[in-house]
Amino acid sequence: MGESIYRELIKDMTWSYSRLEAFDSCPYRWYLQYIHYPKLMKEDKFYAVYGLFMHELLESYYTAKMAKDEVMLAFLTQFPERTQGAGRPNPGTVRKYFQSGKEYIRNLKPLRFDMVSVEEKIDFHIGGMLFTGRIDYLGTEDGEYVIVDNKSRDLKPRSGRAKPTLKDKELDIMLRQLYIYAEAVRQKYGKLPKLLCFNCFKTGMLIEEPFREDAYHEALLWAEGKIREILDVDEFPPNIEFFGCRYICSYSSHCCYWKGGGAYDQCG
Repeated sequence: MGESIYRELIKDMTWSYSRLEAFDSCPYRWYLQYIHYPKLMKEDKFYAVYGLFMHELLESYYTAKMAKDEVMLAFLTQFPERTQGAGRPNPGTVRKYFQSGKEYIRNLKPLRFDMVSVEEKIDFHIGGMLFTGRIDYLGTEDGEYVIVDNKSRDLKPRSGRAKPTLKDKELDIMLRQLYIYAEAVRQKYGKLPKLLCFNCFKTGMLIEEPFREDAYHEALLWAEGKIREILDVDEFPPNIEFFGCRYICSYSSHCCYWKGGGAYDQCG
C-alpha cells in the first residue's frame, strides 16, 4: 500500500479522544469535519446543545459562580432557547430531557472530592503525538486524584457478572476517554488518578470506577493504533445509521450519502 495522500495533512494534527472516536463512529463524517476544504459549517443538534448547556450550568455551580437556585432558574428559563438545535427529537423526548434535567438540578449537591480544577484544558502527548483534552472536573480524595466526566448518556454501573453485559462493554468503551485523560493528569500533575467517575446528569447517577493499570495501557495503545490507522487511509467510507445521522452527526446536512428524509445515496 502506498502512502496516504492525506498523511502530510493528518500527521501534524492535534489529537483528542473525540477526534479519534469520531473516526470510529463514521470515517466520512471525520473527513467532512477535519479534512474537507473549504471548512464546512457545523450544525448543532439537540442532544449536543443540551449536553453543552448542562456542562455550562455544572461548571458555574462547581466553581461557585452560581448557587443551586440560580442554576435551576437558568435551566428553567433558558432551556427552550438553548436546546433549539437541528435534528430535534419528538416533543415527548424533549419533555423527558427537560424533566430529567430539572430533577437532576433539584437534587444537585457538591461532589465529595476536593476540587482541583473545572473544565481544565490540558495539552499532553501520547506516542509522540500532541493531544489535548478538557477535563470536566478534577478533584482529590485522600491525596489521590479523581477524574469526573459529566455525561448525558444513560450509563450503568458495572454489573459484576462473570460474563460482561452489553452495558459493561459500553462502560469500558466510554472509559477509554478517562484513561486518556489520566495520562494528561500524569504528565501535568505527576501522578495517575485512583478513581474515574461518570456524573450522569440524565439519570442522576455517579458511576465510580477504580483505576486499572491494564485498561489504562490498553487505552493508550488504542489511541496510538487509531492514529496509525487514520494516517494510512485514502478513503473514508460512511457509516450510515438512521439515529446517528439524523440526530447526532453535525455534518449530515453536507453528507452526500445521507438525505434528510432517511434515504441513502451514493457520492458521485
